Parts: sequence; C-alpha cells; structure tokens
Amino acid sequence: MLNFNTFDYFAWLLAACVVVAPLYYVIPWGAGRRALLTATGMYLLFLVAPRLAIFYLVFWTLVAVLQRVLAAVGEQRFAGAALGASILGLLSPLITWKVLPDDFVVWFNVTFNDLSWGISSYVGAVDAVRDVILPIGLSFAVFRAIDLLVQTNLGVIGPLSPARVFFYGFFPPVQIIGPVIEYSELDSPGRTAPPRWPLADDLGSAFSLIVVGLVKVFVLAYPLEQTADVFVFYESNSAAVLWLELFLFSWYFYLNFAGYSDLSIGVARVFGFKLKPNFNNPYFRTNTQDYWNNWHMSLTRFAQRNVFTPLGGMRPNRQYIAVTATIMVIALWHSVSWPLVVFGLYHASALVGARRLHAVRPPAHEPSLALVVGKNIAMFVFVMLGLPLLVLELGDLTAFYGSLVGR
Repeated sequence: MLNFNTFDYFAWLLAACVVVAPLYYVIPWGAGRRALLTATGMYLLFLVAPRLAIFYLVFWTLVAVLQRVLAAVGEQRFAGAALGASILGLLSPLITWKVLPDDFVVWFNVTFNDLSWGISSYVGAVDAVRDVILPIGLSFAVFRAIDLLVQTNLGVIGPLSPARVFFYGFFPPVQIIGPVIEYSELDSPGRTAPPRWPLADDLGSAFSLIVVGLVKVFVLAYPLEQTADVFVFYESNSAAVLWLELFLFSWYFYLNFAGYSDLSIGVARVFGFKLKPNFNNPYFRTNTQDYWNNWHMSLTRFAQRNVFTPLGGMRPNRQYIAVTATIMVIALWHSVSWPLVVFGLYHASALVGARRLHAVRPPAHEPSLALVVGKNIAMFVFVMLGLPLLVLELGDLTAFYGSLVGR
C-alpha cells in the first residue's frame, strides 16, 4: 500500500532549497522565515499526497491546542491527568495503525481524500491520482509532539503560538524519516537564533553532511538493497549464504537509515539549524549500551528523557525496570507485534546483563586490542541476530533461525 520512495521527498527538498534558502536569508523577520519553512514543509507533503498534508495540519492543530492547555494548567492538581490524556490521544492513531493496519489505512485514505475534495476540486483531483499511502512519518511526528507536551508540562517550554507549533511540526528536513528532534533544537528562549545571513561554516558543514548522506544511501547502501531477500528465500539457501546475506543486510539497514539522517541534518544546517547527530558509528561499539547510545540517538534520547528518567533509572533499585521499559518503548515504536516484544526483551536482557556484569566486574581501563575487537564482533553479531525480529512474522522466526544453523 505504501508506494513511495523516500528519496523522492529528499530530491524535492534539495530542489526546494535552491529557491527557499535565498528567500529565507533575505527575509528580515524571524516570524517570516519560520512561516516560509512551514509553508515549504506543507508543500512537500502536498507533493507526496494532499491527504497527507491535510492529516498533519489536523494533527499539529490538535497539538497546538493541547500545548496551550497544558501550559495554562501549569502545576495544578490535574496537570498530570491532562498530560496523560493528551499523550493517549496523540498515541491513539499510531497504536490503531500498528494494531489494525488495514482498517486504519482505509479510514485514513477515505477520510482525508474526502476532505481534499472538500477543499477544492483541484486538490481532490491531485489527491485522487496519488497511490494509496500510509501516514508516513507518523511515528516521528507523534514522539516529537509528545516530547513537546512533556516539556510544556515540566515548565521548560511556555505557551506557544500555533505558528511556532506548526514550524516545529512541518520543519521540512525531519518530516519523513526523522530525527526525533526536540523543540529546543529549533526554537527556545535561551537558544541563539540562526544567523541573519548564511555562515561559511554552516554551508560547508551542510554540504559535507549532504554529500556523506548521498554516498551512504546511493554508493554504499543501494547495492545492498537486495540483501533484504534473505528474509524471503532463506529456505532455499545454505546456512553460509544466509549468514553472509544477513551480514550485508545489517550494513544496508544501517547505511540507508544513517544516510537519510545525514541528509536531514545537512539540509537543516543550510538554514542555520544545528540538529543533534542521529548515528555515531554504532556498529563499532563494544557493548549493547554503547550501541544504543549511538544508534538512532534521537529516539534513544527521547526514551531516556521520557521513560528511563521518570521511572527512576538513575536509582540502583529501579535501573533494571527502567532499562527494560525504555527499550520496550523503543521496540514497540517500530511496530506493535509479538516479534517486536521479543526484540525488546532480547535487547533488554543484554542491557540488564551488561549493567549487572559491570557492577561486579568493572571493565579494564586499558583493554588489549584483541579484547576490544572480540567484544566488538560479539556485539555486532548480537545486534545482527536481532534484525530478523524487525522483519519476519512470529511464525517464520523459528524456520529462519533454524536455517542459520543448517536445519
């Protein structure tokens, strides 16, 4: 049902930068520049499908209302209940999509296609010729919205105008494939505003990130795309071939995702926004904790702020519960399914085990090269063997893992 190439969005985004970036730096007012980027984000979603732009307009309007409500209630007794109800409301479409995908997709397309016709016959006609799509980017949008509301509830962010919420929601580089940015990365009272005119350092860093992202996606990841077939034809291949294909797929999975993250961060840098990194060589770490601190870092940071810390993860008697809950949130963010439950427990067991081992046997201050290499290989194999849980149905997992050992 999802017939959309992620690079199409980034091709449009890079093309838009040619026109939008000069206008952005010519406009002297901060509000005008935010409005320009907001309109650009809406237009790019319109190019994907008008129903997508309408859906997110409704979504971020709801977020703007909830944000003002939470800012108004402040520290009143029912503030926590208001936050909980708001989070549940924002999660409801995402959970419905994950649990009842067919019903949700039908509702999404029929409802918002009808709304597009209601806007105008032109918008409706454009939407009608678009392929049936899912609400792409919803997982990222929901977590960004929740983070905004939590920060508002904590008093870190005050009441925002709808224009500022829309700017955060429709910020063009991060709409489709993240990162899960914080509001403070774009706009906050203590944040230095992007420069009035482009700085050579920003443009140089932007160019470097964009080139690196393109190389990761097209030079390194694209030739490995077919390795995803390892999860389709595993019964007809030898164990040795399966291990090789799974190894190569692991690199495709990383390089493709990391490459698009580099593109997002690079395009944001064109406009002077220095987003936090999303990947930092996770496959070259020596334990699973370091792996998760360097893999999809924006999602990990979100989970640490909003799950690990509130559950008391800094306290020794609460850390294991907090770690397990945090990794389960990260796992189920991908999909609500039994394989993802197993994926969460699989990584939680390693994270808890690493903490317990560290408590009784701290790591060596100057480990030998052989030990570092051995731990890195063990960590990579552990992560690699968990990837089938992200792809296969529960009933296929036993057969796949059996094929890896020649059964």
